[in-house]
Parts: sequence; structure tokens; C-alpha cells
Amino acid sequence: MITTYGFSIATPNKDLRQSAIDTVFRWLDDVHPHEKRTNSTPVNIRHSPNDAIFRVDVLEQDSKQAAARGTTVTLITSKDELYFDLRRTLRPTKSALLPRRTIDRPEPRLNKLTLEIVKLFKVRDAEKLIDAEITIANDQLSGQSLAAFAEAPSRRLPILIEVIVGKPAAITSSATAKHLAGIAHLAHVSSHVADEAFNNLYGAKAIGSGWITVIWPRGAAPEKFHQQDDDEVVNQLIAASVGSLATLQLTPPKSRVETGIDNSQITPANLIAHLTQERDQLQENYQGLYENLELSDLRTAEIVESAEMDRDKLVAILTSPRTDLAAVTNAQNPDYLARVDEAVIFASQKFKNLVFHPRSLTSSSKTELMNGKRILNKLYYLNQIAGNLRSGKLLKQNFILECTEQIPNFIPSIGADATNQFAQDYAIEWKGENVLAKPHIRCGDARIHFYHDTQTNEIVVAYIGRHLRDKSTN
Repeated sequence: MITTYGFSIATPNKDLRQSAIDTVFRWLDDVHPHEKRTNSTPVNIRHSPNDAIFRVDVLEQDSKQAAARGTTVTLITSKDELYFDLRRTLRPTKSALLPRRTIDRPEPRLNKLTLEIVKLFKVRDAEKLIDAEITIANDQLSGQSLAAFAEAPSRRLPILIEVIVGKPAAITSSATAKHLAGIAHLAHVSSHVADEAFNNLYGAKAIGSGWITVIWPRGAAPEKFHQQDDDEVVNQLIAASVGSLATLQLTPPKSRVETGIDNSQITPANLIAHLTQERDQLQENYQGLYENLELSDLRTAEIVESAEMDRDKLVAILTSPRTDLAAVTNAQNPDYLARVDEAVIFASQKFKNLVFHPRSLTSSSKTELMNGKRILNKLYYLNQIAGNLRSGKLLKQNFILECTEQIPNFIPSIGADATNQFAQDYAIEWKGENVLAKPHIRCGDARIHFYHDTQTNEIVVAYIGRHLRDKSTN
């Protein structure tokens, strides 16, 4: 059996389970109505309200060769998420050596199901909604935003980018975007300004009019394809999606009553015991899968940077459609947000998981440093961690460890000399008390000091400016 197409997506909204099942059943009725199902097109369905797994498997004979086409839809509900898996397979039916067709674009009827699930789940990838639309970069800001999205550490899906400047027609199209829904993002760069802005911020000539570029996630090198047609690049992306599919080892559902037990002997007590045993067995069978999925998500979200960034870049928040970009477009020059005070004002308006103490604004306004974009980048990741802290995804006792792992050049505290001799430099008034903002982040000549209110789990940005006094300043 060969998997020729694969697509998977997960959402934390487990309430969408029934809606997803209804979507699959509607698709099944459209493609294989009950009155047209025969022995040559078997349809197997696994469905129970008490079963964590929903599955539909359809097998269709291929009249052109001694093989059958299989379509399998699986929906798994775990303790953390709802996982959807769709696979198209080629299954030989006779002992004959057949051509190995490794990749297939999804047929229109299969693509319809993919598009409906993507629209239903509304999953975001590095703050960008996963959809079947083409992102257009036509000016300096949108070119920079696309480059920032390309370098977002939490991005999970690849980006397919085509420069369409001066072309009579684009090689990739809305049909390409639909075929790659849930597999890759598609973007068109439609001006020389956007092309130059992307490459300048990305730091290399990654995109150009002579080729199509795939920007892979997690630090993998970009890949360029000649622009004859989009078949090769689409096949590569579908193959990558197939290769990333989880291994599904699904045990058949157990009956409610064990073999050999007389129904008359069933009591509520032993039925509850049986159901409990069945639940525990299901949990054990699929725990490995759930842990793999969770581990994959965690690793995807890890920051691929291991050292201080060697160039300024816009943060992924600029790519979010929820960001009010009007304020950004007011400054049509590459130096906008380079000033620390500009970056701090912007961050205080956009990063809602952080509390900006008045001193952070006054201190940043007094500095003449020009590494504002780097400051903005650090605040972006701190804002993400603060959001997880407020939502309960991150325990307060793990906050310092999370900052250490996720933010380069994070320092969890200050030295004894700074505490004893220069405490006033690090102190802020917070809710009627004087507290010390000890955790800090180094950003070249600048420092970001903040305070963690462990009672409310608020992260208070206390100071942004030049190095404060400590033993090194004596």
C-alpha cells in the first residue's frame, strides 16, 4: 500500500468533533450515496459517541490497473486536541508489478473535504490563519511582513513564494493554493519594492523572478524551483506532508459485553467496571500517539535561534491580520521602528499580555539607541510566554525556565552588588509596593527589565534602556 496524498491538522477546540463528523458524512453522501454503494466499493465506518476515534474508509476499484484507490478519514479526540487525518492510498489487488505513483494531487471531491475542514478548524500557524488563499506582498511593509513570517520560529508549514513582477501570468494560482490547503502557505510578491524589502530583511537573495522558492520551517534551507509549471513544487510539498503524517495504530473497538457473559448477569456495577477498563485500555493504546503529537507541537514551537540575532527583523506579530497596520504604514521608510522609543510604544499597543509600567516608556524615550526592532523581537517572545502564563498553559514555577529556553540572552536575576548597592535603579512602584525588576534580557547595549507578579501572573515591563548600574560599573 502506497500513500499518495496526506493531510493532517489539529485544533485545541474539541467541541468541533461533531461538526467535523457531520462534514465527513456530508462528503461521503455526496461522493458515495447509499443507493450507489456496491460490493466493489466497500465503505467501512467506525463511529460511536463513546469512542475517541471516528473513521471512514472507502475503497474504489481502479479500472485502469489491478489496484484499488483507498480514502481514509480519521478523527481522534485526545485530552488536549482534536486531530484530523486524511489519506489517499494505492492498494494493489493482484500479484502484478505496477507503476509506483508516489504522489497525487487531491481530486476535486477530496479537495472539497480538505477545504471544509481547514475552514472549520480555523487553525493558526505562527499567528497566520491556515487557509486556501494567496497572500499578496505589494509594498515595502508587506514584503517585510512576509520575510518576518518566513523567519517566525513557531511556523510549522512551508511557504511557497512566487515573484510575479513582469510576468504575463503567474505560474502558481488559486488552484495551487487549494491543492496545498493545510500543507503550505502560498504568497505572491507583486512589486520590486516588496521583492527588495523581503530579501533585505531575510538577509539573502531567497526570492526572485527567475524561480519559485519554498521557505521551509525550523531553519531548513530554502529550496528553489524553475518556473515551468507548478507540478514539481506541488508534488514536493505533498510528499513532505505525506512524510510528516503520524503512524496511526488503531485497535478495533471493543464490544460493551465480554464474550461468554450472560446478559442477565450484567449489573450496573460490573458494567461500570467494564467501561472503566475499556476506557483505560483505549487511553493506553493511543497515549503514545497523543504524546508524539504533543511533542511535535512543542518542538515546532521551539525557537530555532541559539545565539543573538545578527540582524534586525520585524516580528511575526506584524503578519497577523488582527494587527492594525495603519500605524506602521504611516512611516514609509526602512528606519521606522529602529528607534527604541518607537518600538516600545508600538509594543505597548500590540502586546496585550504584557503590562508596560510608566517607567518603561520614560526610560525608553531617553535612550538614543537604534536597535528598536531587536527590542521589539524580544518583547514579542516575552509576550507569547506571558500569554501562556495567563491562560494556565504555563505554570508560574516554570516561567523562568521557559524564558531561559525561549529567549536568547535572558538573565533570570541581577547580582548581589546590584541588589545591595543600586536597588533603586531596579525598583518600581507596583500596586502600592516597591518591587525589584530582576529578570532581564540583553539586547546589545540595551536591557529589558521586567517583574513577575506571582499573585496575578502579570508580567510587568519595568525598564527599557541602557545598562543599569551593577558591579561592572564601579
